Amino acid sequence: MTLEGDKLTALLRHGSAIHIIEKDIEIDYYGTLELSEEEQAAGRPAGALAVRLDIPIGKYVNTPEVGQVFQCHLTGAGCVYHFAVPYRSAAPLPDTVWYLDLPTSAERIQLRDFVRVPIPMSIDVKLPGDHGSLKDYREVALIDISGGGLCFVHDEPLIMDAALAVRVPDLPHIGTLETQGTIRRATPIETNLGMTYHIGIAFGDALSNRERERLVQSIYQLQQSYLRKGLKVPQIDHTKRS
Repeated sequence: MTLEGDKLTALLRHGSAIHIIEKDIEIDYYGTLELSEEEQAAGRPAGALAVRLDIPIGKYVNTPEVGQVFQCHLTGAGCVYHFAVPYRSAAPLPDTVWYLDLPTSAERIQLRDFVRVPIPMSIDVKLPGDHGSLKDYREVALIDISGGGLCFVHDEPLIMDAALAVRVPDLPHIGTLETQGTIRRATPIETNLGMTYHIGIAFGDALSNRERERLVQSIYQLQQSYLRKGLKVPQIDHTKRS
C-alpha cells in the first residue's frame, strides 16, 4: 500500500515517532517530527521535514553529507510506513534537529521485514534448562522488541533453539502480552560490571498475523509516549561483541 498526497501529509504530523537508518555509515537514530505552529495550523510540513533526534551531542555533531539518503520508518493510521529521503542540514546546538527532504510517497512495511524498537522496560521470562525449566517467571531488562521477537539481558548464555515463555506488561491496547519464543542468539557483551548476554528470541508461529500487527502498533505507540515525556530511548547495538 502506497500513501501519497493528502494521505501522506496526514502521516507527517507533529510528534510522530520516526526511525532513521543507514547501515553503511552506522546511522540508526530515533526521533520525532517537529512542525512549527504555522505548519501545525496548516496541517502539513512546509519545505522540509524537521526531525528532533534523540541522540547525544557527540553523535549529533558528526553530521552526514548533504544529499545522503536515509531510510525512514514512521507510524500512522495503525500501520508502519517506509520512505527514503535525502539529508539537507542540521540545526545549530543546543537543538538536535535534522532537516530532510519531504517524501513524495510512503510504502506500508511488511511485518516480517519490520525493525526492532528499543524500549526501556522490564519483562518476565520463564527460562529453559537449569535456568528455570519453564516453571517460574523471572524479571529481566528488555532491550528491544518487534512484531517478530525481542531481545533481553541475561547474566549467562542460554541454550540455542530452546523454547521459553515471555510476559511483556503495559502494552497499549494489549495490556500484558504472554507468548512463547525460541532462542536464536546469545551475544556476549562486556560491561563495567562484567560479562552479560543479550538474548534474542523469535516468536515464530506463537503469534498470529493479527496479533503481530497489533503488537507492532502497540510498540510504536509506547515508543511515542516515551518520546513525548522526554524520556531517552536507548540506542543499543546488541549484535556487537566487545
